[in-house]
Amino acid sequence: MPSSWSSSSRRLMLNKRFSRMAIAGLCTVIFLILVFWGAIHGSYGVSQYYSFSTTSSFRPVSVNPEGRTTQDLCATFPKHLLQTIQPVLKMGHADTKERLDAQFHSVSACFGKDELLVFSDLDESVHDHQAIDVLADLPAIYYHDNPDFVNYMWQKEMRANGTLDVDMEATARIQGWRMDKFKFLPMIERAWKMKPNKDFYFFFETDTYVFWDNAFRFLQTFDPDAPLYMGSPSPGTHDVKQDIKTWFANGGPGFVLSRGAMRALLVRKTTPYGQYVEPPATEKWLPMLRDDCCGDSVTGWALWNVSVPLRGYWPLFNPHPLHSIPFSDKYWCQPVMTLHKSSPKDIVDVWRWEFAQRQLGRPLLYSDVWKFHHPGDREVAENWDNGKWDFTVAPPEARIDSFEACGKYCKDSSDCLQYNWRGRDEKKCVTSKSFRVGEPRQPEKIIEPEVKDDKGNVIPPPPDRQDRWVDFKSGWLTERIEQWRSNRNCSEVQWVGPSTKRIF
Repeated sequence: MPSSWSSSSRRLMLNKRFSRMAIAGLCTVIFLILVFWGAIHGSYGVSQYYSFSTTSSFRPVSVNPEGRTTQDLCATFPKHLLQTIQPVLKMGHADTKERLDAQFHSVSACFGKDELLVFSDLDESVHDHQAIDVLADLPAIYYHDNPDFVNYMWQKEMRANGTLDVDMEATARIQGWRMDKFKFLPMIERAWKMKPNKDFYFFFETDTYVFWDNAFRFLQTFDPDAPLYMGSPSPGTHDVKQDIKTWFANGGPGFVLSRGAMRALLVRKTTPYGQYVEPPATEKWLPMLRDDCCGDSVTGWALWNVSVPLRGYWPLFNPHPLHSIPFSDKYWCQPVMTLHKSSPKDIVDVWRWEFAQRQLGRPLLYSDVWKFHHPGDREVAENWDNGKWDFTVAPPEARIDSFEACGKYCKDSSDCLQYNWRGRDEKKCVTSKSFRVGEPRQPEKIIEPEVKDDKGNVIPPPPDRQDRWVDFKSGWLTERIEQWRSNRNCSEVQWVGPSTKRIF
């Protein structure tokens, strides 16, 4: 009897020990899965930042731009990196001279004729570079049942008969923006044909500002043969089969394709005898391009369909212009790689300023970029709007009826850093937890909403209705902003991981 009891007890103890080990093992597996999932999706409670050790390739790293020519500054540019990284500029004939001048005197200033690819909707010489009409070789199907493409045909016809940019009224009727969406896939194909097998292809536009030092640092941390598609995430086409929302890289802040991604997108199926059995990407995705507003959106969908999803790297790729960066914890200790829609003057000025800011072992951060415009240094600005982004409108029950009352409302909110009073007839107080430079904004007439009857007909306004106006006055809590800045010294560089949940 004791022997039987002892044997049963041993089996029970072994079973309990095995159960504990199995549970512990299962918990470990679940923990590792959560960590891995969180690292990929940025949703788990571990750090989303990477402390990459990066080094500037500019030589000398930092120079004082005062009194130096563009040629002097470009002498520091690491041209050897262009053997592996291909810059690709997308423009249009309709781009303004002011915008083109700014681009070629800043971001693209240091590239030689054979180093920068410039793709457009018309063959022409631009600042000693040859802009290539990337639409010229598109198949005939682009010309049929394609209303947007009519603008391209008009432009070509006017160029041929000598009236383009001469008959300014007719030239103005060409809607160049309608041609833009057709350039994306052709420029990707042409970039590969002209400069094949580069590690990375960096696509940007004439109103994109690229911090090349940070871009080079960033790309050096990746395997170019991995299929990488990187940029600022925007919501894309819904994948019905998988019932999942896809994402694409907004073209304005620029995007990057690795060699692996380029190959995945451009490869075509063949017969056993090597004959192609499917069209190139530009032809394959034309039906979707006809109906979609944007070429960057279709490009993202095309990449998704070859198993190359977007890796979102906002705020490195930034859709804001320089004067509109909403400085906050999301825009402070992170490296800045691109900006979009900055003014031509800002683009040229920040390019020269950047040469004196570089450090050997540390990339330029948003906290460094703050020093360029110093938003929050002044307390008040008349006819100025600093509240176009990341703002909250004070509720009616706050009973705010003046700029001073709006400022007090902001001060009474512990996390408010700036405010904007929209006065006269609008009487709206806008506050924000971030701070930005903003821009001049003169008084505007308020556009009144249309009133319709039960049948949907617009009811004309009464003849005695008076116009209503709004003016803009901005304020910053300078002491609070200074305290906020002093509490964030960015001892750690916050290189963000890929995420499409972290979007601007």
